[in-house]
Amino acid sequence: MRFCFFSKEYLFMRKSCLLIFIGLSLSFFAAPVQSYLDYINQYKAIALQEQHKHGIPASITLAQGILESAAGKSELAIKANNHFGIKCAGDWTGPSYAHDDDAKNECFRKYSHPQQSYEDHSKFLLRKRYQPLFQYPITDYKAWAKGLSQCGYATDPNYPSKLIRIIEEYGLHLLTAEEPADFAWVNAETSAQHLPDTVHAIDTTIVEDLPDFQEVASMGSVSLYHGHQSGKQNGVRYLIADAGDTFQYLAYELNMNEKTLRRYNDATDGRELQKGDRVYLYKKKKVADRKHAYYYVKKGDTAWSIAQQMGIQMKSIYQINGIPEGVPLVTRQKLRLR
Repeated sequence: MRFCFFSKEYLFMRKSCLLIFIGLSLSFFAAPVQSYLDYINQYKAIALQEQHKHGIPASITLAQGILESAAGKSELAIKANNHFGIKCAGDWTGPSYAHDDDAKNECFRKYSHPQQSYEDHSKFLLRKRYQPLFQYPITDYKAWAKGLSQCGYATDPNYPSKLIRIIEEYGLHLLTAEEPADFAWVNAETSAQHLPDTVHAIDTTIVEDLPDFQEVASMGSVSLYHGHQSGKQNGVRYLIADAGDTFQYLAYELNMNEKTLRRYNDATDGRELQKGDRVYLYKKKKVADRKHAYYYVKKGDTAWSIAQQMGIQMKSIYQINGIPEGVPLVTRQKLRLR
């Protein structure tokens, strides 16, 4: 048996080298992690705003921004606020920036703020070429990532897997589950009039191409309950409010707590009843029935009115569709109810 003896100096040097190697390795991997997190925190509000306006998943937009701008550290991102490599093609008349890409000194769009780059990215995906993407739910980031490649967005065969890896490693698919307080960018005055015409054009195409799921189920066998017309929607019993009815009065008539009745009807904000409103006597479901998996928003609709028509909880409409709570709906907007 052979024994090897090493001096204390040798062992100390070896340990020091090992620690230095580990430190350098950790800093190498930590650098992109921190830069990705910084990028997400800085731009997630803009990505969510574009999601609400145009139906493009914030997870996909952020992952593309990270990948295509090196988390905001590429030359184009720093000097031109261009996070998606958008070139000067088309009717662009704004500032430009020369950058070597497929050819030398190619013309790229230059923006005064990165948000303009995000807006142009959305408009780019609203083109006819990418319309097949909008058949996928905004929560299905894998279908969107693969669909982008199928529509010819990128020539890199690994582009979808790169996007998916970023989304999953940094939890970008959880953005739609954020609390409303995190959406400080929401403008309460947002309405359909503020959105580009291209959004309405695409939504109209969807309405023409797909079956009309807008029809609301009838009351079925209408009966009287405590002197009110009564029916069921989505398996939940409701009454039809008469003129002058209030939650306080109906709660008294039904021997219920007013707060409970309001909670069942998403009315904890103090709203009062109008003649013809449905008043549910039990907690509404989290999803609609199978016959009403989709709904196209009509003029005058609100999340509350749709929730009452379909017998589902109002917060579910926001959560299923990845819309921050309280954001107004847009006419012709396609909503998933399951």
